[in-house]
Amino acid sequence: MAISDGKTIVGRRNDIEYLRIIAVLLLIPFHCAMVFFSYEPFYVKSTHSHLLLDYFVFLLSPWYMPLLFIIAGMASCYSLKKRTWKQYFIERTKRLLIPFLFGIFFIVPPQPFIAYIRNYPDNSLIDFLKQYFFHIQGDFTGYTGSFTPAHLWFILYLYIFSIISIPLFLLIKKHSEIIVLYLSKQGLLLLYPIIIGLAEQLPSISSKNPFYYYTYFLIGYLIASQPQIEQSVNKEKAFALLLGLLTMTTYLSLIKSSFNFEKYSYSDISFYILRKFNAWFWLIWILGYGKNFLNFKSKILPYTSKMSYPFYIIHQTVIILLAYYIVQWQINIWVQFFSMVILSYILTIAIYHFLVRKNKLLQLLLGIVNQ
Repeated sequence: MAISDGKTIVGRRNDIEYLRIIAVLLLIPFHCAMVFFSYEPFYVKSTHSHLLLDYFVFLLSPWYMPLLFIIAGMASCYSLKKRTWKQYFIERTKRLLIPFLFGIFFIVPPQPFIAYIRNYPDNSLIDFLKQYFFHIQGDFTGYTGSFTPAHLWFILYLYIFSIISIPLFLLIKKHSEIIVLYLSKQGLLLLYPIIIGLAEQLPSISSKNPFYYYTYFLIGYLIASQPQIEQSVNKEKAFALLLGLLTMTTYLSLIKSSFNFEKYSYSDISFYILRKFNAWFWLIWILGYGKNFLNFKSKILPYTSKMSYPFYIIHQTVIILLAYYIVQWQINIWVQFFSMVILSYILTIAIYHFLVRKNKLLQLLLGIVNQ
């Protein structure tokens, strides 16, 4: 159980908990918008799209997953502060690996099944199951009905990152003074996107580059473990907001043109650099102002904090099942979108509240462990 000093929770800070909850709750409108998004496939796609929904996806996509990985890196730091590395290994396995395996077999399959029957309307559930675990495509998205980890790729990456990083985390703890000396300098913080961008050039798995996301995970650990680095984040937050607004405005104005940039051309490289710096500026702003304004306790925090992880695991399957029917409604696109969002929130929260919260086996399978 966490120790409270009346303002913050030692080992699990309130502001980080709120950021994690907000980020997870944002998944509902984000993935609902993907149903109408003009530029990428999804398990269910509407025949209609809207410019505002496109830009909503573009607005969140540069920094959204990086934020989740940074928060996860910080959570790993807090977990290790109150555990030995062996206890940490066991805790990560219970919290990440077990839910991933359970989700792969019981939570995820309805998503590619919906995609499968949209592509093969005359086929049955049996036909789908016969090919599902044996028909693996290179992109692993499952958008055509093949095997996929779907949104649980995030959990798989976290488990791998957490386990392989144990020796590195112990090394960081041993040499913390040297690390702080080089990484906490205020101006240097704004150059982190260079390292992040270089990491993304390393080999990728589908569109989910593990080296790219691991960099954010490691940065999150360093921020949580080295107070001086977090102080630098706090000092840069106002400047980062200004730069974030400027780069986001430029990014959104160029986004459609970027689809026509020749690969590795000057325009393509410049746009890539812009995107990486834009994401980083927003992350600094979110973390800096989050600590200033979200570091408080509330009665709802323990409930929502415990709910957020199973909410993440369950939410996308709920969205896809609803979307399959809602996109067939002959109504305005905004009625479809908001109906999808509202019903997804209601059903996902209801599943947690009435099923998961009261069932110890489901809690174990969905990664709810003592913090």
